[in-house]
Amino acid sequence: MHLTPEEQPVVRRAVGAYKAKKEYEGPFRGATADEILEELKPSPARWTELAAYVIGIAEGPARRSR
Repeated sequence: MHLTPEEQPVVRRAVGAYKAKKEYEGPFRGATADEILEELKPSPARWTELAAYVIGIAEGPARRSR
């Protein structure tokens, strides 16, 4: 996926927030990946692409079924 220079630091922060929320137990009080992506004010289609990219990066490569 091609990210603009403006999107790159925001996406890195969103990946970090996604991982932090996933690992945290209890009520999470930090900024979520969704809130961070909203800073860009993307169109709904671009927001969906960015969100899918953030999840893909944070989750890592999918494991193959054996």
